[in-house]
Amino acid sequence: MHLKGFEYEIVEEPLRKWTRWMQDWSTATGERARIPVLRYIAVNENGEEVEHILPESNDIDYFLDKADGNPEYTPEESYDGYKEMKEWWSWCDYEMKPVIDLYKYGKEMSWDRESNIEYKKELGAYLQKLEDRLVSHEYLVEDRLTLTDVAIIPFIRQIMRTRGGEFDFSDFPKTLAWANNILETDWFENEVMKKRPLAEVGV
Repeated sequence: MHLKGFEYEIVEEPLRKWTRWMQDWSTATGERARIPVLRYIAVNENGEEVEHILPESNDIDYFLDKADGNPEYTPEESYDGYKEMKEWWSWCDYEMKPVIDLYKYGKEMSWDRESNIEYKKELGAYLQKLEDRLVSHEYLVEDRLTLTDVAIIPFIRQIMRTRGGEFDFSDFPKTLAWANNILETDWFENEVMKKRPLAEVGV
């Protein structure tokens, strides 16, 4: 939203306690309470304002990029870059992310050092896929920031910050450089990571 120049309001949900709105939405829809969730108003064919809810990160990014009719961060749907983006999204969500969760929290939220050694090795194999791609590319799909990078960078940041940054990135210098190139931008440091007060629980 910041990169697109949209006006918006961010509500920082108190995780696993949730605002009343999040609790009500989850109950009414049967959706699991989670963040991020995008709430927006659109005018229908009858001129009526209707609230819409999008609960998936990649769906939110894709919708926002196209919302003004001028997609800037989505590869053209008519060529392979768009297909690559969708493949990277799927790989991140369904392959790499579960391993990151195991590395961070352990199986069934029970962390132990011995198991973590194996999770770290497994995670390294996923980072190698990024490394191989970034050897000859500044970004993952095009020679510029796209929604592919936007989708994956938060998970790499999680690895970088887990247990004080214990993960050794020395075998993945291109991945680390790519990550820092995004994380150290003004928009990421001063807008994405801007500290905001939590909303009140049950309000």
